[in-house]
Parts: sequence; structure tokens; C-alpha cells
Amino acid sequence: MKPTQVRKKSVTELTHADVGARLRALRTAHALSVNELAMRAGVSVGTVSQIERNKANPSVRILERLRQALSVPLSALLEEDDAVSDPDVGDFVRRAAERPVFDVGNHGIQKELLSPHGEHDLRMMIILLPAGTGSDEVLVGVGEKGGLVLEGTVVLNVGDHRAELHAGDSFQFKSTVPHSVRNESGKTARLLWLINTQPPVVHF
Repeated sequence: MKPTQVRKKSVTELTHADVGARLRALRTAHALSVNELAMRAGVSVGTVSQIERNKANPSVRILERLRQALSVPLSALLEEDDAVSDPDVGDFVRRAAERPVFDVGNHGIQKELLSPHGEHDLRMMIILLPAGTGSDEVLVGVGEKGGLVLEGTVVLNVGDHRAELHAGDSFQFKSTVPHSVRNESGKTARLLWLINTQPPVVHF
């Protein structure tokens, strides 16, 4: 008899991260009340409460503030602390079928975390931008950002410069420069996004 094959999830079957449950578990583990976490993160009590009850999708800025307040890597808000994509390889690989996916904001923007579990100076993800959406809040700080348009067309604003990028175009810039990315086309766009930001991180 042939050994039983365990079917792995395809990329299209990726499970959405339960950010609310992870945030609640981490807050409880740190013996913090909702009020205390909100104060540490510099966000409202209502924001923390809504995220924990999965009533709101946090922005990247809010996620960054929460993870800093809890002193945990971003991946800790998206998956179990002991998660390892491939035990046979180690903690430096993330398999395609094991990417945590999370929603950002209320306009259908999704992100897939590509970085392996744990704390890393370099963060990698794939961003899905539905038609007519874009980044409303971004992080600025010491370091660089870069990426590659995988599908569709996006408009990247960096400082006073505006560039329309198509599939195959790549980019890189200093994280200290104000920037934004938008999908002004009528079709969904996907891009690889790389962040190398060293603390402290400044929000605006």
C-alpha cells in the first residue's frame, strides 16, 4: 500500500490570521488590561477592543504600535509563537502554503507575510491592492523599502516624485522619505514589498 499523502494548502487556500485572538492572547500573557495596552500603544481603548473582537481590521501603523507595546515581532500577531513553517528546515524558511494572510483597513487590502516566523530586521510580504485602493498610513523611519510589481499597475509616490509602475518594475527608497502607493487602475494589483526599518519607528 502507498503511504497516505497529506495534502498541503495551496497559496489560494491560505488561512486568514486571527489577529484578534492573537492580540487577546498576547495581552493576557503580558497581564495587561485593554486600557493598559491601549495606553502603551498610544491607541484608543475602543480600537484595541474592536481588533480583539475582529470588528475592525487594523492598519499597518496600528499593528506596529501594538507589537511594539507587547515587545513581540509582527509574526506573533499573526500565528502561534512556536510556529515553524517547515520543521525539517528550520526557522529561516517559510513555505508558500504557510503564509499568514491578514486584512488591512476596510477597503479589501490584504497582505501575505513572507518572512519566516520570529524577529527579523528585513520584513517581506505580498500586498494585494484592489482597484481604487492604496496605503492610507505608512511607516517611516531609518532604513529602506523596496519591492517589485507582480501584477497590475500601481502609482508610487516618494517625496515629490510620482511613478507609475507596471508588472516587472521594481523600486527602492529611503524609509525616511514620505511615501504612498495606490492602485488607480480598474484591476487588482499585487506587489512584493520589502521593509528594512530599524528602531525607532516614527508614525505619521
